[in-house]
Amino acid sequence: MADVNFTLVQLRYFVTAAELGSMTAASRELMVAQSAISAAIAQVERELGVQLLIRHHARGLSLCQVAARP
Repeated sequence: MADVNFTLVQLRYFVTAAELGSMTAASRELMVAQSAISAAIAQVERELGVQLLIRHHARGLSLCQVAARP
């Protein structure tokens, strides 16, 4: 398995944003700048090589359905 370069904090930001359906709501909940939430999630997605969240402009977020690799 390849090394991944993201942190548990970044994963926490992802989980919170996914649960709340909004980067703004996650930002408020975690008391962190919205740009930090967005950047952390983008880094996790780059490291994994998959899109995890669909960003609905001005309507929040939804989880992507990621197919399992064989």
